[in-house]
Amino acid sequence: MSGALLAGIFAGYAIAVPVGVIAVLIIETGMAGGLRRGLAAGAGAATVDLCYCTSALVIGGLLSQTLTLILVPLQVLSGGVLIAIGVRGLAALWSHRGVPTANLNDPRLRGSAWQLYLRFIVLTALNPATVLYFLALAVGLPGLGSDPLQAAAFTAGAAGASLSWQLLLGAIGAAAGRLLPERAVAATRLVGQLLIITFGTRIALGALGIVS
Repeated sequence: MSGALLAGIFAGYAIAVPVGVIAVLIIETGMAGGLRRGLAAGAGAATVDLCYCTSALVIGGLLSQTLTLILVPLQVLSGGVLIAIGVRGLAALWSHRGVPTANLNDPRLRGSAWQLYLRFIVLTALNPATVLYFLALAVGLPGLGSDPLQAAAFTAGAAGASLSWQLLLGAIGAAAGRLLPERAVAATRLVGQLLIITFGTRIALGALGIVS
């Protein structure tokens, strides 16, 4: 069982650590909304990793076939959502020039931490990188789900690793928002929005076969 736990920890960090659009969004949210919202965003992303990992182990090959059928429309939808988020963030930055960053009318500052947590569950669930990773996991480890103890150990390891990393990103964003000069925070957020738009465009065009 310890082997399955270590394998789960490795799998959890493998999907969480690479700097992708969800990582950028979590850091951005921490910078804009503070520690509580940064942690809520990270917890939302980690929750999806937990659900996808569990589904991959339980459903196995059937999951891989189902996700293959819906992967292209899911990627296009995800790309469109990310582009919209980035454009909206740029519009907020532009319309509130000279206003302290914490007072920006940013959609990520609206609502409660619980609502933000749910929002990041949706965003992460639509992220093609997450879907593809656990699709590969379902294909590569079809037999692990047959042993409940092994499956539970693997899932606990993956979920714990993902949660620890996503919460760290949220805390880093919150610390940067407090410690960096206002202009540096604004510049960082501008770069973040452009990265989000770039990620979204590339995801959508890649799904349609326009770029590789």
